[in-house]
Amino acid sequence: MEILRNYSLKGKNTFAIDVCTKLYVGPKSIDELRTLLTDETLKKEPILILGGGSNMLFVRDFNGLVIQSDIRGKEIMNETEDEVWVKAYSAEDWDEFVAWTVNLGYGGLENLSLIPGSVGACPVQNIGAYGVEVADVIEKVEAVEISTGKLHEFSNTECEFGYRNSVFKNKFKEKFIIISVTFKLQKHPEFKTHYGAVNAELHKIGEVSLLSIRQAVINMQGNQNINLNPKSLLMQVVFLKIL
Repeated sequence: MEILRNYSLKGKNTFAIDVCTKLYVGPKSIDELRTLLTDETLKKEPILILGGGSNMLFVRDFNGLVIQSDIRGKEIMNETEDEVWVKAYSAEDWDEFVAWTVNLGYGGLENLSLIPGSVGACPVQNIGAYGVEVADVIEKVEAVEISTGKLHEFSNTECEFGYRNSVFKNKFKEKFIIISVTFKLQKHPEFKTHYGAVNAELHKIGEVSLLSIRQAVINMQGNQNINLNPKSLLMQVVFLKIL
């Protein structure tokens, strides 16, 4: 695990603001992250946790340690005839993960297509769109406590989800680094298409399925001239944090 000094964050935030951080590290495993957090020298540094960089507007250099998880992967943890539990690690791109679940026929995330950011960021603000919140399908969240390096597991209830809110945004703000999220998805989903614009777009497509709902969300953004990719200005403003 390499710790970089005087590192430019231009390529790490989607506004491409060219600021530097005193120290930067991208741990690729839970063990690397825990080792980092228990380093007595680094404990003296101010810490900034950076996700996909889509909700950060840097206005000055950061005189401390930026930690950006590079822990990746996704796996099926368990399944029944009707349900499947899928774990995704924090550095996975959110929309790529949604596309993966849709292509496998697992329902629950299709309405959340094209939201920018990483999997690790999704529970923090309980992302939502078109009548669906990610809290509806989160089973549990694993996170490492910054002060101790200890691994904790939070159930859905313990995450204290609210509208664009969670325990990680309030009581435990800047106290934990999320490393994985486990989702409970459906093999025979009930589609949530009550949102008017979704219904209208599905009528144009001519069918209702996981793939068509995802496509409807994509189409709607095109119709509104809003490009909801990870570099979309408008969607970044919705969740913006200025540093």
